[in-house]
Parts: sequence; C-alpha cells; structure tokens
Amino acid sequence: MSNLKEETEKYKEQLNQWCRSLGLSQYQPPNHEIELILSFTRETLREQSSVDLSESAILLTQYALFLQQKDNECKTFIKWSDQVANRLLGDDRSKLTQWVRRAELRKERIAYLARRIELIGQSIANLVRARYNEGVNR
Repeated sequence: MSNLKEETEKYKEQLNQWCRSLGLSQYQPPNHEIELILSFTRETLREQSSVDLSESAILLTQYALFLQQKDNECKTFIKWSDQVANRLLGDDRSKLTQWVRRAELRKERIAYLARRIELIGQSIANLVRARYNEGVNR
C-alpha cells in the first residue's frame, strides 16, 4: 500500500489527465482586470461604452467559470479523500483531515466568489441591454 503523498499525486495526475482529455483549455483572466471591473463605481459604469461593458461582463463570466472549475476540483478532492480516509492509518489520517478542512473552506470561498462575480457580470450585461433599449450606445 502506498503512502498518502503518493496517493495524492496519483489522484492529481488522473484528474489532470481527465481534464486534458476534455480538450478544453483552462483560462483564468488576469486578476488585476477582474479586480478593476469589480471596483467599478456608478460613475465608471456610466462613462464606459456598451462595448467596454460587454467585454467586462465576458471577463467576469470567464472568471466565474474558472472559479466554478476550482470549486468542482475541491468537491472532487473531498469525495476522493473520504474514500481514501477509510484506508489510512496513523499520522496520515490526521494530515488528510487537515487537508480536507482546508479544501472545504477553500471550496466555500470559491463558490461565494464565483456567484458574486457571476451576478456582477449579469448586472453589467443587463445594463448594456438597458442602454441598448434606450438607444444610448455610446
């Protein structure tokens, strides 16, 4: 029987292989751009064109999807670790418990951030639609 570190590396490699087999690239928009968009004030939103706002909404959506992927990775790790925990004895079990706690906290934070960013992106997209309907397309 292999130790916990080997099991974890094997799990991560299998997960990475599976993700690669999907053929979808992982894209994480630059954090500084996301932070800038999230800090838009009402005045900033008024000053921007509909095209700029649409691009911002797309970036936020891409980032929300990236966070959703990370949330899914945490869920998968937690499920995997539950299965492995039953086979482990000694010190490795306490290490795994610590990792699972950290993963659960990270998962909750990522899920919150993904939902927050998704809602802001939807709000910006709604603003673009409202401007379009009003005929204000700067």
